[in-house]
Amino acid sequence: MFRGSSRLARLQLFFLGVGCFGIAALVLVSGRFAGMSTWGGLSLLGIALGVGIASTWAAFRLGSTAVVRVALEMLAFGAALVAADLLLRVIAPEPTYAQEGRIWDARKLGIPFDGRMKSDVVADLRAKGDDALPGISREWPRQPYIRQQLPDGLFPLSHASNADVVECNESGQYLVYHTDELGFNNPPGLVLSGKVDVAAVGASFTLGHCVPNGAGVVARLRQSYPQLADFGMAGSGALSMLATFREYVEPLKPRMVLWVMHPLTADMRDEMADPVLSRYLEPGFTQHLLDRRAEIDQMWRSLAVPVQYELDYRIRVTARTLLRQKYSGILSLSALRWRLHLNEMLEKPAPAPSLEQFKRTISLAQQTTQGWGGRFVVVIMPLYAEVIAHEMAEPLRHDNLAAMMRNMGIEVIDTVPTFLATPDPLSLYVMRRNNHPTPAGHQVLAQYVLDQLQARGATGTLASREGKR
Repeated sequence: MFRGSSRLARLQLFFLGVGCFGIAALVLVSGRFAGMSTWGGLSLLGIALGVGIASTWAAFRLGSTAVVRVALEMLAFGAALVAADLLLRVIAPEPTYAQEGRIWDARKLGIPFDGRMKSDVVADLRAKGDDALPGISREWPRQPYIRQQLPDGLFPLSHASNADVVECNESGQYLVYHTDELGFNNPPGLVLSGKVDVAAVGASFTLGHCVPNGAGVVARLRQSYPQLADFGMAGSGALSMLATFREYVEPLKPRMVLWVMHPLTADMRDEMADPVLSRYLEPGFTQHLLDRRAEIDQMWRSLAVPVQYELDYRIRVTARTLLRQKYSGILSLSALRWRLHLNEMLEKPAPAPSLEQFKRTISLAQQTTQGWGGRFVVVIMPLYAEVIAHEMAEPLRHDNLAAMMRNMGIEVIDTVPTFLATPDPLSLYVMRRNNHPTPAGHQVLAQYVLDQLQARGATGTLASREGKR
């Protein structure tokens, strides 16, 4: 009987060794090794070859008692890993979509959370008679199935005008705001009055994702600069910001332009692939969007609701599929790999972007602003990915970008250090996770920007213009 156990143990270790050699060979032959970081690939191959050699050696060289003991230990270790993976799937599964993760966190913190999809919120508001539309990202027109529904050659850069926009929900309640006559988050009549002293161009930080109206950094700055116009829109990169600047800000010629960016804004690879956006690097190119307001309104009022419904439907389908496949991949320990971030450690980092096009973009905006006698100020916002997760590629780090732009003669306000200097930077992000800043975080940002502007003489500059009116 003992002899039979010994043979079985040796077979077990032998086939474990063969399997490890097979994994190593498969990684090399399949090309998966090329997609891994050097450390990750060598580690995987080293572990596979090491276990393979050790198992094969043990199968042939260990005595009967020892080989049985090793085999049992290996079985127990493997069973423990599978049990841990199964337990994770039961008590702490991976969220199937971002909003689900926020809902889980809200439950842990005892925070009420509106779990409806954006299309559901829009439908409920429209049923009450509100002129509600879903918030649009500037990434939308770059999606093929959306682009084919747009008029030829049109890349819209705003929402529909005079609509209740359902923007986002990170803290438990959806941000809903009313757009102005051009489709931006401004008081009615401000932009069309032509009396704009400060124009803020940017992405979600500029818009005020996803805090209550009036709590965002730009809305808070407006308390000190009443004639500040907000041209922020979610999903913006440097190129769509330049496009927005040229279409909507340049005609106003404000005394100061705030270019509100975050580090990922400088990665222009996706936007450069767009045939319309890329043309904004040509000085003077314009789509004449101010004259096409009616066209943009009609387009989004017909497309935005069905597009959002389709996006939410895809999320639901994906979530149901992942739920059905909840227990698949247990033997590959995928839940453990996700929880321990092993996949991120093994994968080869994405190539660092070139910043040459970004430098050209920012120079065009600066030179144009200075050409009408305006002041151009870049404000760098603190991303969770950099401040908390420390995942930012070296060229895109806030300090590197700030130094590069200052060397170009561009005025920069870098808000990241002020976040890092707080006792608990994580507390400044909604629900202490990868979200946008809390209202308190926006207050910290607004106060720092205001202090910097006033210390550099912005108040006097703008006040002198008021005196001339």
